[in-house]
Amino acid sequence: METAGPILSISVQMRGERELEEVLEVLRAAGAGGLWIQLCMDSEALQQVSLWDLLDPVHDAGVRISSIRVVDIRPESELIEKLAVVASETAGRTAIISSPNPQDLGVLEEWLQVFAAYQARLLLEPRSARETHQLYKSLRELIGGVLGFSQVQENFPSTEHFLRVLTPYLQMTHNVQVSNYGEGRVARILTLGVYNNPLLLRMLVSHGYSGQLTIGYEKAPASLSFLLEEHRAVDSFLKSLEEKI
Repeated sequence: METAGPILSISVQMRGERELEEVLEVLRAAGAGGLWIQLCMDSEALQQVSLWDLLDPVHDAGVRISSIRVVDIRPESELIEKLAVVASETAGRTAIISSPNPQDLGVLEEWLQVFAAYQARLLLEPRSARETHQLYKSLRELIGGVLGFSQVQENFPSTEHFLRVLTPYLQMTHNVQVSNYGEGRVARILTLGVYNNPLLLRMLVSHGYSGQLTIGYEKAPASLSFLLEEHRAVDSFLKSLEEKI
């Protein structure tokens, strides 16, 4: 996944194998071969799906998984190892846990050992400036680079607020999720709405950020066709920024 700039992907919800097949059929019809996608699921879906029932259809569709994001996994869950196994078989070799993060150093050390054994990366998703700082104090005690941050702009009220939290920890951040809203509805990424994404993207490119950049809407549903349109627009914008460096 080495590249000069951010690795752009779209977030796709998956509640089961049938939903995944429907998503992949749309992507095939859209000619989205080579697209990076983040698969977002809950712990129940992770528990039920088999490794190859998840990965084989994705491979057949010609798309690549940048990360597996699980939204409600428990720190002591036996699914941690399954998540590491699944992540290790994807192109991005990355898992994201989006739930209250453990502050216990022992739990984080156990997670590090599991993911290091499978040569995969685990990103934790703090939901506030305070949680980011507390988690950073724990992560800096651990060695190996297996653990890092995923930061979601929707957890913060504005892009300016988000940047104040993101920038000091950018070196440890390997996924940044962006969205936008206007009048309570989904808005295009590059328009001025709740968020100023052109400002955010300029900062990421100017700082040499080369992690994952995920387009994902959580407060309101966004259609797959809309996400693909936004992917094309953001990809073009990023290329124009990189040409100016």
